[in-house]
Amino acid sequence: MRSVKLTIAGSYWDSQIYSGELLLFDNDGGLHRIDWSSFVDQIAFKNDDIQTAVRVAFSDSDLFYNPKVVKILRDPDLEAPIKAQLSKLSSLELHESKESWEKIWTTESTPFNFLPTDTEIYYNNIFAGGNEGLYSAPRQGRPSGRFTSTFKPKRHHDATVLQVKASDSYTAIATASGGDGLFDFSLLKGSGETLSKARKIAERPCNACDWAFQSVLGWSANSAFMASFREEKEPNSKKTIRVVDRVIDQSEIFQSSSDKDSFTWGAREKLYKLTDGHIEIQHYRANEKKSKKKYSKKFNAIGLLDFKNPSPVVIASGTASFGTVLEFCDRILVLRSDGSEEEFLEEPVHWRIFPRSEHYSNQLHIIYEDRLVVISFVHDYFVDQSSKLFGFSKGKNEYSEFDSEPYV
Repeated sequence: MRSVKLTIAGSYWDSQIYSGELLLFDNDGGLHRIDWSSFVDQIAFKNDDIQTAVRVAFSDSDLFYNPKVVKILRDPDLEAPIKAQLSKLSSLELHESKESWEKIWTTESTPFNFLPTDTEIYYNNIFAGGNEGLYSAPRQGRPSGRFTSTFKPKRHHDATVLQVKASDSYTAIATASGGDGLFDFSLLKGSGETLSKARKIAERPCNACDWAFQSVLGWSANSAFMASFREEKEPNSKKTIRVVDRVIDQSEIFQSSSDKDSFTWGAREKLYKLTDGHIEIQHYRANEKKSKKKYSKKFNAIGLLDFKNPSPVVIASGTASFGTVLEFCDRILVLRSDGSEEEFLEEPVHWRIFPRSEHYSNQLHIIYEDRLVVISFVHDYFVDQSSKLFGFSKGKNEYSEFDSEPYV
């Protein structure tokens, strides 16, 4: 099943989609805010015969992961027409511009006086990182249908920030800071502050990071590690707190004596190592069970697949429910959860996935010099979430068939 694409004309640097709103940062300090919910409605109304496909592709990706809906969807009398709608939608060329969205598109000044290396939206705050450090500003609403621009940025840390990643369960943010190491910050809800003071959780250099449940995986071009956490009861309280356990090297994760010329990345329960000619896949368990079963360990090998690199150097990577994404110098490659591959040729300016999102987790945004392409992957709705190798399980916890069944 092919992905669905929407092209938005214009020159942008970064994109975010959050709570019914698409935000586009441009190179000149402009922040474009588009009412995404209204846009999806417009497309659905224009294409009444495939409106269900439009909505599950662009705004309701959570719907088909609902266990009750999945049972209904497996009815052949219902599955066939839904797949037909999605197939028809994927054949359409959807192109939009600022002019065509005039009523739902406004532009204001970015709250930050620098061009961020990375951004994140978390609990209605926009976080931006770069050489200047980590900053945040409140994401304002749209009173009376008008956008506001009363942002007041706050500086949280002065170390260089190459990537910002928010946790989906532990109200915390992690930042990869190159040679300065890996940091995390707790979100301070209900107080005058936004984040706690920075806590360095690993001294090792890293250019990228992602969450593996309550732990954080950090990596750079030729090395990777996991800052492992455990939960402890807070003294004189019933609350539990995250405590740094230890830093686990990739050689322990992949049970290998040498990691020369390899590239490692991952998120949640899926960890990957790419070497010349193959990809090794590890299943990560947040909690080890005291059992003699093969898959009761913290790290378990579940796959070793042949892989021909389009280019010798991986520039960036990421993992979502629909698969895992690799950026090379002249293309982006998606290793999909259904076992197929999808390439997007041409050198990108920037790209982004939304693995934490409830409604947009199936989207990949690729920014080129003159346009943004919003790509929605709809195949994963029909994939067995417990056994896929690429992409983390959606609608499941970290336990899957790999916890008890041997890999064959």
